[in-house]
Amino acid sequence: MQPPPRKVRLTQELKHTQAEQMSHLQIKHQTECDLLEDLRTFSQKRAAVERDYAQKLHKPVARNHKSLFPACLSFFLLRNMFCVWRAYLEGTVQATQSRLSACDNYKLQVADAAKTARLQKEHLFQIYSG
Repeated sequence: MQPPPRKVRLTQELKHTQAEQMSHLQIKHQTECDLLEDLRTFSQKRAAVERDYAQKLHKPVARNHKSLFPACLSFFLLRNMFCVWRAYLEGTVQATQSRLSACDNYKLQVADAAKTARLQKEHLFQIYSG
């Protein structure tokens, strides 16, 4: 015959289960906060790289655009190679300006939102974890 099963106190079992669940929640919470922080730093680095690229691309274009080419005034000059090159440079200037504004928007929309979400998540976790 086997001895009768031990009677475990219900409160001890519930405390053990609660502690287990709380440790799982803390691990999940920390993983999510780390992911949000990684997202924020990645977006900041990406915005910095995009800004650097756009600025470096803009420098030679602006230099060449200002000094080298005459204005294309007539229809016949539109076929001139200088005017084609000038149009190409103007398009590149517009592209660099759009990249600069895009990286600013990206930084604002992603990096700041991720930081705010992480701070709110940590605050709520501290409130509910007691």
